[in-house]
Amino acid sequence: MTSNIRGAATVAALVLPLILLYKLLWSRRRSTSNDETSDDNNCAQYFDPTDSSDLLPFPSVEYEVFLSFRGPDTRHQITDILFRFLVHLKIHTFKDDDELRTGEGIWPSLVKAIGQSKIYVPILSKSYAHSRWCLKELVEIVENMRQDKRRIVLPIFYMVDPRDVRHQTGPYRDAFREHEKNFDRQTIQNWKAALTTVGALKGWHVTHNDEQSKYADLVSDSIWSHLRRFYCTVETDELVAIDGHVEEVVKRLSLDFKDVTMVGLHGMGGIGKTTLAKVVYNKILSHFDRCSFVENIRETQHQNDGIFKIQKKIIEDATRKEDRVCDVSQGRRIIMDRVSQFKVLIVLDDVDEEFKFGEVVGNPRGFVSGSRFIVTSRDCKMLSRLNENKCKLYEVQALSPSHSVKLFSKHAFKKDYPPPDYEILSSDIVSTMGGLPLALEVVGSLLHREEKSIWEAKLKQLREVPEKHRSMVKIDQDGCRFQMHDQLRDMGREIVRRENIEYPWMRSRIWTVETAVELLHEKKGSEQVKAIEVTTPRPYTNLASECFVNLSSLRYFKAPPDAKLKGDFDNLLPNLRWLKMRYHRGRLGDDDHLINFHMKKLVILDLSGSDVCNDWGGWTHLKENLEVLDISRCPKLETVALSSLSNPGKLRSLEIMEMPSLREVEGLANLKSLQTLNLRGCTSLGNVTSLGTTLAVGNDKC
Repeated sequence: MTSNIRGAATVAALVLPLILLYKLLWSRRRSTSNDETSDDNNCAQYFDPTDSSDLLPFPSVEYEVFLSFRGPDTRHQITDILFRFLVHLKIHTFKDDDELRTGEGIWPSLVKAIGQSKIYVPILSKSYAHSRWCLKELVEIVENMRQDKRRIVLPIFYMVDPRDVRHQTGPYRDAFREHEKNFDRQTIQNWKAALTTVGALKGWHVTHNDEQSKYADLVSDSIWSHLRRFYCTVETDELVAIDGHVEEVVKRLSLDFKDVTMVGLHGMGGIGKTTLAKVVYNKILSHFDRCSFVENIRETQHQNDGIFKIQKKIIEDATRKEDRVCDVSQGRRIIMDRVSQFKVLIVLDDVDEEFKFGEVVGNPRGFVSGSRFIVTSRDCKMLSRLNENKCKLYEVQALSPSHSVKLFSKHAFKKDYPPPDYEILSSDIVSTMGGLPLALEVVGSLLHREEKSIWEAKLKQLREVPEKHRSMVKIDQDGCRFQMHDQLRDMGREIVRRENIEYPWMRSRIWTVETAVELLHEKKGSEQVKAIEVTTPRPYTNLASECFVNLSSLRYFKAPPDAKLKGDFDNLLPNLRWLKMRYHRGRLGDDDHLINFHMKKLVILDLSGSDVCNDWGGWTHLKENLEVLDISRCPKLETVALSSLSNPGKLRSLEIMEMPSLREVEGLANLKSLQTLNLRGCTSLGNVTSLGTTLAVGNDKC
C-alpha cells in the first residue's frame, strides 16, 4: 500500500507541472450557442454555429463594446445614457470623443481598440457623416466584421432615417458634398460603402418622441445577450463522444414543455460532469432570459461567506447588477422575488449532501414557467432527494476503450489515433485511466513528444497508483486557473497518515477526529505534529492544558466545535500561529477554568460563531503578533473594544459579520495596519469613523 501511495505522489509530481503549463497556454475559445431565437431589435450580423472559424479565439480582446458616435449630437444624450448602462453591467466599453482628436497620431490607437472589441455600436446621428473620424471608424468596423463573423454591429439610428444612412441621402448627402471637395474618390467610395452596409443592418431607430433611457436599456440588454455567448466556453474540438450525452441531457430538459424542470448529472470525480454541463449550457442558453453557471459549489460553500457567494453569483447573473445579501434567508428571498421572475437556466455544479437546495435557492416551482435547473454531483442519493422537484437523473459514464484512446491520442499525438508503433503502449496506458477524461487529457499531454522509454517508465508508475487516485487534478477551463482536486487532497492526507500508522502522534498533520481526540486526551503528542484539525462535533470535549504538553511545534489548531479548554497554559503552544475554535461560556476565557492563555506568536484567531461577550477577559490574552481576527456571528457581542488588544497596531484584517446586535466598534483609530474591515450584516452599527484612507471596508448593511 505504501508503494501505491508513493506512486500516487510520483504521478502528482509529474502532473502538477503540466497544470502550470495549461495555465500559461490555455486559450479561451469563444464558441457560440446554437441559433439565436430572440425576436427583439437585434443586429442582422450573427454567428454561424456551423462555421469552424467561430471556434477560434479572438485575437487579444481588450474591449467588449466599442462606441462610435459624433460628440456634439449625442454625447450628453443617448451616448452617455448607454455608456452608464454598460458600466453598470460591468461591460468593458471603449468610448472615444471625436472632439478630443487633434491629429493623425491618435488613429493607430483607435484602430487597435476597434480590432480588440467584440461588439460595435455606431450611433448614427444627423452629423455623424460630417466627421471624417467617424467615417474612418465605420470603415474599420465593417472590415473587422467581414473578417470575423463573430464580431457584431448593433447600429442606433439617432434622429435620422435609416434610409438616409443606407443611401446617403438627406443630411448625409450634404455631408458628402463637403467631403468630395477634400478627399479622393476611393476614400469617398469606402465611406459610402460602409454606411450602406451598416444602414442595411437591423438596429434601433430613435426619434424625437422616444424615451432615450428605454432604448439604452434595450441596446444594453441585447449586448449582454450577445456577450453571454462568449462566456462559460469549453474546448469543443478536444471533446470526444460527448454528443450522445448532450442529446440525452437536452432530451431530459424538455425545452418545449412549460413546466419548471430539473436534471441531475451524477458520476465519479473526473468523469466529465462539469464539461457536459457546460456544453449543454452553451447549447441551450439562447432559449432563456437569464442564465447562471455556478461552479465548485462543494468547495465554495465551506469558505467564509461561501453560501453568500453562491447566492450572489445567481442574483448578479440574473439581475445584471450587484445586490446586498446580509444572510442566507435574505439571499433566498431576493432570488425568489427577482430572479424567479425571469425564465432562467441555472447550473449548480459539484453539489454534495451538505448543500441545501431549498434553503439556498428556494422552491423551483416558484420560478417562471420554462425555467430549467441542472445540478451535477458525485452523490446520486443527494440528487434523488431532489425528486420532490421532479429531478430527472442522468449518469455520466466513463469513456469506452476506443473513445478513451481517441481522447488520449488528441493530447499525446495531436491526432485521433496513435501511430502504429505506439498502439499497444497507448492502449496499455489508457487501460490504467479507467475511461476518465480528465486523467486521459492530463497524462496524454504529459507524454506528448516524449521518447518511448519515458512512456514505458510512466506506464509502470501509473500501474502502481491506486485506481481511485488516477483522476486527481482539476483544471478550471473557464477561469484559466489551476486548483487541487479533492482526490489529490485526500491522497496527500493519506500520505501523511502513512508517515506513521502505528504511532499517529508521530505524524506532522492530523485530520481525523478519532486520532486527534485520542492524541490529546492520552497526551501522546510529539514535536513532529505541526497541525491538528477537527471538524466533526464531539460530545462536550474537555481539553486540559496537560493535553498540549508535548505539542511544542504545533502551528495550526482547529478545535472540535464543542471543545472546552481549561488549565494553566503557561509556556505551552509557544509556536501556535493559527487558532480556530468556538468560545462558549465556561469553555474559554473564564479565570477559574483557563489561565495564562498567552499565545505570543498567534497571528490568526478565528472565534466566529462564539458567544463571546463584551466582558470577555480573553482580549488581553491576544499578544502583539495578531494580524487577523474573525469574531463574526457572535450574537452576544454588542461592543468590540479593540483597545483591549495587547498591540492592536499590527491587526491587518478584522471580520465582524452578521452581528445585528453590534452597536459600536471602539478603537479603530489605533489599528494603524488595518487593511480589511468586513462589517456586513451589522445592521445596528452606527457610522464607522477614523478609518485610514487605504482601508478596504465592506459594510453592506441591509
